[in-house]
Amino acid sequence: MGSGSFWIDLHEVEAAARKIESIVRELESAAERVETAVQRIPRAAYGTGELGKALLGGGSGASGLVEHQQQALQGIHRYLRNSAAMAENLMLMCRRHRETDGASAAEFRNGAPS
Repeated sequence: MGSGSFWIDLHEVEAAARKIESIVRELESAAERVETAVQRIPRAAYGTGELGKALLGGGSGASGLVEHQQQALQGIHRYLRNSAAMAENLMLMCRRHRETDGASAAEFRNGAPS
């Protein structure tokens, strides 16, 4: 696919999209393991002392460790969803350009004006 000013190698784009999909699958598995480990820790494990209260966000305007962990995990999951969608869009772009290129080639072979 290309024009006079640029050229896109669809094989390279497709390979990159497949690599992104593969990495996303690996990272989703790792993120699920981390999330499971985080959820196994009961809030009581942090204790009721000053450190425990601080880790849970008690006594200050800041949220605690538990909430920050949840926010970080949500961000990771959002990033992975966006990355998977990007890979899917790249694959769709490749399919559509190949279809368009194929249709254009067929028109040229048949002598039909475009």
